[in-house]
Amino acid sequence: MSLLNAAERFASIDRSQVLMDSARCLHSQDQYSECAACFSICPVEAISTGKPPSINTELCQSCLACIPACPVGAYRADDDVSILLNCATHIEDQPVELLCGLHPHPETGADSESIGIQIHGCLAGLGTGAYLTLSALGLERLIVRADACSACEWHSLHREIHSQTERASRFLAAWDKVDPIICLDELEAPVERMAWKATNPPLSRRDLFRMMAKQGQVALARAMENGVTASKRQPGRDRLRLLSAVSHLPSAQAAVLGGGDAASSGYLEGFNFATLTISDSCTACGACGRVCPTKALCFEKNEDKMTFSISFSAQNCIGCDLCEHVCLPDAITLDHAPTFGKVFSVKESVVVESGSMVRCERCKTLMAARDGMKLCQLCEYRRMHPFGSMMPKKIQKEPRT
Repeated sequence: MSLLNAAERFASIDRSQVLMDSARCLHSQDQYSECAACFSICPVEAISTGKPPSINTELCQSCLACIPACPVGAYRADDDVSILLNCATHIEDQPVELLCGLHPHPETGADSESIGIQIHGCLAGLGTGAYLTLSALGLERLIVRADACSACEWHSLHREIHSQTERASRFLAAWDKVDPIICLDELEAPVERMAWKATNPPLSRRDLFRMMAKQGQVALARAMENGVTASKRQPGRDRLRLLSAVSHLPSAQAAVLGGGDAASSGYLEGFNFATLTISDSCTACGACGRVCPTKALCFEKNEDKMTFSISFSAQNCIGCDLCEHVCLPDAITLDHAPTFGKVFSVKESVVVESGSMVRCERCKTLMAARDGMKLCQLCEYRRMHPFGSMMPKKIQKEPRT
């Protein structure tokens, strides 16, 4: 595809209707899920609470904030990130100001040397991963213009815009980037500067030759977006962009990965990352691997060798607690405030539990081999309580209202 064709394709993308795949929603998989990401963020109350929530397409105004907010990608629509990445490949070393599609004065800015880029929707529809991706593409300074939020009907998203930029800045601290992203609430002395529409960046002959010299950056932008297509059992779009950006950034500081001051407990708190440990009480039932919505947990067994293993990817874990809810022997413990090093020092999944297996003497089900255990946990319970029923402790309590 030529650069001109690529530019035309990106420019032709219009914001589509927001659709919801209720089967992917955490509330469809876990009736005790506390996730409120989508209906708590919607500025027009188009998303109703429920198990799962529902979206009223007539009320929805396509601000797109629900898309990066959903941890499992239950919402989908064409967002502004692809066209924004295309714009980034046109930029040399200038600071960039990002403006929403409803900003009344996109032609003025905080710096005469900067380039203003106006996207189609709300800035809250970009997500933390989009800011990290722009940084991975080489943008050194990004000014997020939130100065028009107070007069906007989506003004409640102002907090989310601040949260996204703050999380991105915290994350980029691992690469010694100081104030790479600034969220600007007030423009004290507006100045005229260049302004682009994200859907139609200028493409002069000089720009064309310059972009030909930056084919690596263009290919990188495409590669990072190609990894965020929707598929079953994966994290949401924002997490996928974050992970893609990290994979294209240089190695983070050794102090952070090694557990220095920057990697103190809670460094990734608020990012929905979690780390996991499994105790010896694990029975190798495999329930945790079956219910994990992002394949962060994978259970494998080898019936020929009578062995099992459970592998875990902290980078794919969204901290939904579903595995902990279904674990019958309460063998799983989650840490919702892991350090940067615990999550990103290992790129591949790691084995968190393994062992040999035996068959239950009563039902012949494979189970983890434990000293003195001849019956699986369910058969042992039925032997002791012939007329009782057994459920994980966390499932026995009344549903939350």
